[in-house]
Amino acid sequence: MTICKIKKTEETTNETNENEMEQIRKINISCNNYKEVYISGYNKFSKLGNWLEKESLIFKNEVNNTINNKPNFKRGEIIKVDFGINMGSELSNTHFAIVLNSDDNINVDNITVLPLTSKNGYKRLYLGNILKKFNSNKYNKRTYALITQITTISKKKIFNDNIRCHCDSKKMELIDKEIINFLTYNNKKTE
Repeated sequence: MTICKIKKTEETTNETNENEMEQIRKINISCNNYKEVYISGYNKFSKLGNWLEKESLIFKNEVNNTINNKPNFKRGEIIKVDFGINMGSELSNTHFAIVLNSDDNINVDNITVLPLTSKNGYKRLYLGNILKKFNSNKYNKRTYALITQITTISKKKIFNDNIRCHCDSKKMELIDKEIINFLTYNNKKTE
């Protein structure tokens, strides 16, 4: 059963080449696959429809050249991000993150971030209760930086209602050291 169909008008059908038809066929197959994944009941995909709708609107805005506000973020700033739904153990859903860029500007759409979580685990750096600055008991928890999940995201994934707060310089130095240890071969422990 196809859950989404792309309809072509008679006018555009005459202009459609085989590659376009193949792409449309693949989009329809993808829609069916997404429906199966959602129906599976796997918790990770419980909000798949929300993410797909949001992502499709982002793409539509790109096509329509809708002007997007691209604010300037400072290194160490804590922002709220919708990471979407990703493959395997890549981080998914909404999380806070720390901006790692030192030279961001309004003309750049991408930004590199270090995601945060309240759960301890492998290569997670304890940062204290840094989210308590958001004035909510919901965020007054232990906070860990997900060192293995550093990623570059589009600024379109950043929530507009962010409360601006920053990680202090001592915590940023600690984060820098952990990132260097994680990413460099020379710091690998020898057995």
